[in-house]
Amino acid sequence: MISARRSFLAFLALGSSLWAFKIDPFPKDGSLKDIFNTNCLQMTQSQQMLKAYIMKGLNSTFDDPNGNLKRAIPAYDRRFTKIREYFQKRLPDHPEAVKAFNEAQKIWNESKKILQEPPTKERALKLKTNFNRMIPLLLQGSKPAAKGGLELLSLTGKLCRGPMKITIDYLLKLWGASMPDYQADVENIIDNFHSNLKKLEANPLNNERTLKLLEQARKGFLFYEMMYNAKTRYIPNLLSRKADDNFKIIRAIKAEYKKQLH
Repeated sequence: MISARRSFLAFLALGSSLWAFKIDPFPKDGSLKDIFNTNCLQMTQSQQMLKAYIMKGLNSTFDDPNGNLKRAIPAYDRRFTKIREYFQKRLPDHPEAVKAFNEAQKIWNESKKILQEPPTKERALKLKTNFNRMIPLLLQGSKPAAKGGLELLSLTGKLCRGPMKITIDYLLKLWGASMPDYQADVENIIDNFHSNLKKLEANPLNNERTLKLLEQARKGFLFYEMMYNAKTRYIPNLLSRKADDNFKIIRAIKAEYKKQLH
């Protein structure tokens, strides 16, 4: 019995090293397509950091949230600055885009400090509010450059963030955070997921692989709808892993679209 338990713990420890989320570096000499895609990652990976922060607040060591944050925060910070500089240099005739990135930078600077502080429910809710403000600003800052099908990359990012956001809300609820708008928030996320999925399914760039991956994403999202309607309590570790599963599926879809964009 003890041996079996040790084997299970060893498996989880191995899983933690395999599943730790990674902040890819800013693509040196990258094309507009590369940088635009990296900006999309900024939006989604803000949610991964928030999830790790909440898992740490729940005293979970699953997938090493403390180590992930220590590695992610400085890497994310460096990438954020380079992305902002890239788009502001590229879009000098779009003051609204320049302003959007400046505002996003201020929100990130505040959020970075919070992420490095001991987790509390109040700080987690503040981070959620901050990132919900920051993501649209990152979109606005890069929007004038979204041509030649690049908006597809933004759409896949939105699809990816749906399960992350539901996971975050559910984990906050398990933690006992005050969430008076929980039901409306989750139902809105569910509606947006299905709306974005339909748009992607109708995309002319789809091939056999992307359609298969989109179907995997749809089936995977059924878990979140079931979780939302269930009366039983779900284990935080399972929720965290499922959200990361979805992230990998959507990244694979995005990679397929990216190959076909010029």
